[in-house]
Amino acid sequence: MITVKPIQEKTEQERLCALCGIPYRAELLAYGAYDGMDAFAGICQFGMDAEGGHLWHLSAPDGADPMDALFALGRASLNFIDLCGVKIAFFDGDGVSDALLRRIGFLTDKGGRYTVSLDGFFTHPCQHHTI
Repeated sequence: MITVKPIQEKTEQERLCALCGIPYRAELLAYGAYDGMDAFAGICQFGMDAEGGHLWHLSAPDGADPMDALFALGRASLNFIDLCGVKIAFFDGDGVSDALLRRIGFLTDKGGRYTVSLDGFFTHPCQHHTI
């Protein structure tokens, strides 16, 4: 079972970023995914500004099977952004497959940027793109 938890300590966020080979960004919030509560399975760094919510990094450590963990991280981050009242989010990172981003709920806009409207996204029934 995948569990997603907020990363409260910046030193822990930095350590987990290093395990996943991504740049640590102290100004961003982060969630960690754990398989069976203890086995680290991935990290998402995200933030918000006047434009909307931004997922910057979705990454797993080498050797991990990341698909379910990264999906859970993406959705948890979008839910937090939505609960903060932000109704649009973007994936502004790289190295994440189109299939995973679409599974999370992102679609490409006319400019090719991965975007998701959070307006009603987490109401019943939950929005879910399957491609």
